Amino acid sequence: MSDIDEFAFDDDLFKLDDDLEEIKQKDTAKTQKVNEDIEDFKPEKESSDSIRKRSSRDFHPDMDALLITAQSSMIIDGMKKYTERDFSAGNLPMYLEALNGVNLYIKILDRNPKNYHKLKAVINADPDCQEVENIAFNLYKKIFGNDPETDQEKLVAFEKFSALFKDAVNRATLATSMKDIKKYFLLSGGLDEIKVSQLVTVNDEELKRDISNLQRYIALGLAYIEKGNVEIIKGLRGRDLNNYIVRGSQLLAYYFKLIKNERLADYYARINTIYSKYFVVKD
Repeated sequence: MSDIDEFAFDDDLFKLDDDLEEIKQKDTAKTQKVNEDIEDFKPEKESSDSIRKRSSRDFHPDMDALLITAQSSMIIDGMKKYTERDFSAGNLPMYLEALNGVNLYIKILDRNPKNYHKLKAVINADPDCQEVENIAFNLYKKIFGNDPETDQEKLVAFEKFSALFKDAVNRATLATSMKDIKKYFLLSGGLDEIKVSQLVTVNDEELKRDISNLQRYIALGLAYIEKGNVEIIKGLRGRDLNNYIVRGSQLLAYYFKLIKNERLADYYARINTIYSKYFVVKD
């Protein structure tokens, strides 16, 4: 608003008293008529309880109920694959969804146990939600020898359940990586050094991303070998995992040699030598 608008004069201030009285009478009549018309459309008066504005706390349980019922079926699907010990690459998205679902239970319970208590009616009415809760609580009982009773114990139960899917995600990720690195190898099985060299020369983003991921996955594979008796997917046991370590470390050693990172090149070359010459698997 400009300064002129802010200080604009009201013309009524300069009208004669008679004119003002006439205008007031007309306005009063109009106002009464409008009020009568509006009255017909007014809703019945609500109680003070019902007209209270809803806060964000009122909406959390509603949204949580929608999310928890949607995710629970995905958790059940993931658990079926887990019991089948099927950690193949194609199941990685399913395991990720299942992990997110269990973590949602953890988030609700950890953030506000009262909201979780409010959701019990939803959980008890939904077969998938019931099954998720039963799996988590049975897992807790198997580990600790008793059912979880307190909110803290229930939180631990879901954390243990989450750990199962973290393991499944890791195994499915390794299976995915085993397939992904094949593009850097020849059909005969040897490393395609010409292709890798060309990609390094053009600073290929996909190669850099694959190398970064492969470093983590090789470390993960070595950790599983250390545990012993590992089956990444059905029928894929230590020898296959060992072969993955050999091929992955070979690619990493060559890549880091090309970019002049001697420290990492030597590190992965040593891993490659050890797992190439010796079949290192704890059964």
